[in-house]
Amino acid sequence: MSFDAEKFKALVVYVIWKTTDVRYFGLTKLNKTLWFAEARIFEAYGRHLTGETYTRRQFGPVPRHLNDVLDQLVDAGVVQTTNEQVYDHQTKQFSTQSPPDISVFAVEDLQLIDWWIGHIANDHTAVSISEKSHDYGWRIVPEGDDLRLKAFLASRIRHPMSDEELRWAEDSARDVEKT
Repeated sequence: MSFDAEKFKALVVYVIWKTTDVRYFGLTKLNKTLWFAEARIFEAYGRHLTGETYTRRQFGPVPRHLNDVLDQLVDAGVVQTTNEQVYDHQTKQFSTQSPPDISVFAVEDLQLIDWWIGHIANDHTAVSISEKSHDYGWRIVPEGDDLRLKAFLASRIRHPMSDEELRWAEDSARDVEKT
């Protein structure tokens, strides 16, 4: 599936609309909600939700087009941003009073999206959900490279390393350090 910019924009507005009154639902949780919704829909139905590309960053998957979409939404007055002090750092919070167009989503998509919104909003901090996004599929991709949703499935089928694989990995790492 190619990237559907309007559907991605609708997804972003939908998540922000559902979390407008949720304290501490900032940029990190927005990123993670988008990632997990997209990945779980792929896992459940074998299809992409928006076709967005996610890039491996230090703190987890990041949607390639999110900053541009947020800038467009803020410029259009659809989304508002505020900065809030959370413990020892500033976090960007988002809000909207404009209900999103959800006609672009299937009912089963909205059910999964809603589940992830609730789970991330209520059961996680930004740090804990970031740790959850650092799965095997994320770890095997170099920093800055694109993640494939199929790589997300790797964490589902990956068995623990055997002793032989572990020795090979340690030996390979030592060889790399020598060069």
